[in-house]
Amino acid sequence: MSERPFSQEDLPLIVAHRGASREEPENTMAAFEAAVGAGAGAVEFDVRVTADGHAVVMHDATVDRTTDGSGLIREMTLDAVKRLRTASGSEVPTLGEVLRALSGRVAVDIEIKNVPGEPDFEPDRERAVELVHAALDDVAFVGDVIVSSFNPLSLAASLQIRPGVPTGLLTTAEVEAEAALRFAAAQGFRWTLPYIGRIRDAARRCAAATHDAGLLIGTWITDDPAEAIALFEAGVDAVATNDPRSLAAELAGR
Repeated sequence: MSERPFSQEDLPLIVAHRGASREEPENTMAAFEAAVGAGAGAVEFDVRVTADGHAVVMHDATVDRTTDGSGLIREMTLDAVKRLRTASGSEVPTLGEVLRALSGRVAVDIEIKNVPGEPDFEPDRERAVELVHAALDDVAFVGDVIVSSFNPLSLAASLQIRPGVPTGLLTTAEVEAEAALRFAAAQGFRWTLPYIGRIRDAARRCAAATHDAGLLIGTWITDDPAEAIALFEAGVDAVATNDPRSLAAELAGR
């Protein structure tokens, strides 16, 4: 597994948000394959933990919105989760299945879902982080990895386990990009990942400040290729999109 930060040749980076989720149901193998085929530089997906301690790829704490079932993932066994079907009729993938499918083909941005206020928050342990690094080793993943989270404690746990794997601090619309940068730099995180509304009118200044601090900057999310390219031209290193195909085509046409 690569433990280097992204080199300049890798950037700017099109990040497929939950895969090519405009084309296929989010966080499914079909969405990830579509993202690779679309030319995304990285595929972003979310990790949660089942009742019996397995890592599965799912954004929400419950399965209600994206499958034909209901309930909290943390209260379901892996077998129960695997019996569910998404909108496309596919299974919910495990972390290992996703990593094996993407290894050697694309970078991955693995979002840790252990956030205060959510119903599956574990304040005393970072099981998702532990399972992510175990899976990366088990698969012998080939390619660049970012471990991202809205919870800085999850990122700190990741750095403790594997200091060489870059971490990215996600922040919400309520957090100023400058404050996020100062905090991320102080904590040793490699990426700052502010909400797009916080940098849209100040992208060049935010990107310059981030690079001066020795960090990289990404943002989430836009499905407007023109806006994404403007962000790239301003110095933003990565943009998350649900529609990587349109953005890749726009970039290729320039």
